[in-house]
Amino acid sequence: MSTPVGTGTADPGIRGIIEGSQVLPGRRTALLNEPAGTPPMNAPAPSLAPDWAALRREFPTLERWTYLDAARKTPLARCAERAMQEYTRDIYEDAGAEAWNSANVGRTRTLLAQLLGCTPTSLAFTKNTAEGLAIAAHAFELRAGDNILLTDMEHVVNLWVWKHYEAKGVEIRKVESRDGRMPIEAYLEKIDARTRLISTAYVTYANGWRIDVDALAEECRKRDIRLVLDGVQGAGMLARRIDSLGADFVAIGAHKSLQGLTGTGVVWCRDELVNEIRTEFVRSPQIMKGADIGQFDYVVEQHRFEAGNPNFLGLWVLRRSAEWLLSIGLPAIEGRVRDLTESLLDRVERAGIRTQTSRDWNRRCHIVNLVVPDALALQKQLRERNIVVNVKDDKLRASVSFYNEEADLDVLMDALAELGATAR
Repeated sequence: MSTPVGTGTADPGIRGIIEGSQVLPGRRTALLNEPAGTPPMNAPAPSLAPDWAALRREFPTLERWTYLDAARKTPLARCAERAMQEYTRDIYEDAGAEAWNSANVGRTRTLLAQLLGCTPTSLAFTKNTAEGLAIAAHAFELRAGDNILLTDMEHVVNLWVWKHYEAKGVEIRKVESRDGRMPIEAYLEKIDARTRLISTAYVTYANGWRIDVDALAEECRKRDIRLVLDGVQGAGMLARRIDSLGADFVAIGAHKSLQGLTGTGVVWCRDELVNEIRTEFVRSPQIMKGADIGQFDYVVEQHRFEAGNPNFLGLWVLRRSAEWLLSIGLPAIEGRVRDLTESLLDRVERAGIRTQTSRDWNRRCHIVNLVVPDALALQKQLRERNIVVNVKDDKLRASVSFYNEEADLDVLMDALAELGATAR
């Protein structure tokens, strides 16, 4: 197994957890030894499983709260706290020699590329998912009469950023879901000869539906349609290489399962397109003079999507978080999340609560939604009991991460029963 960059040395908190690892039992080992033909993972699977109880202790929030809202934000691990202390200490003691060093930004890019499964030259840093989608929404030349496909399961930012095309005579078409599902047939019904681009969530934010990205990407390739993915809910949860998804652009905020701060994110662009497409920040190299390029190196590679000073603090934290996630291993994280959501779906079924979340792991991720009356009031009542969930599309949304445990699911379901939200 190859050793992740910086693992075991940069953050002493990582080393103790990995040294305490044990072999994965039962069905969790299956994900680490997938059969031939499985889409490629973005990092080698560790032969030892993490100590989940030790990892849980790295999240102080969990000492007081039952936190089931990973799809909104991470509650921040201690490695983030240590990273912020490192950053400020360097400024105080060494006038920012490391804190403001662009080489460290490059190291973060390399680590994120290793974690996500792509080349460093295909990754650019952004503030959030919305900025990444906005870059994609200004990247291509579309003409009057062309059309763009969005879906009725998108976060609102993946609708807003495309609206400017309507003033140019480009049609925005809405792909319609089917009881919380978005099968490939739903896309095919809306595609025609003038479809130029599809922008869709890889994992939807409300009920966690994971699209059949391979089938969609194949249809896009056959028809020369650009594919843009909102990847924020899958990144850091699923062990699929980002460069194997068949997309042209993938936008990701780092404040969820990448364990970063708000205000940090990444956008991935297919390598062949990086230097060719339009960007609002920097003109294409083809129309820049040699002298200009020599003076301003941001005209090439991923820098074309970045403007001005980066978020040095946020990227310092993201580097330490990437090291930490690499030390755990995304295959192990995916297996853990799969098991927890399976267990939660079992409990929801026994409680007689309807859900729109799929039982098929290939069509879900870390989100389970619950169709209950007055979900907003129920969310407030749960928070009063120190249980954090969310409400999306008028349904209660519980979302897990590797730091959760079975006891968290019991706490939620017991509270729902006491509040009269179950059939039992």
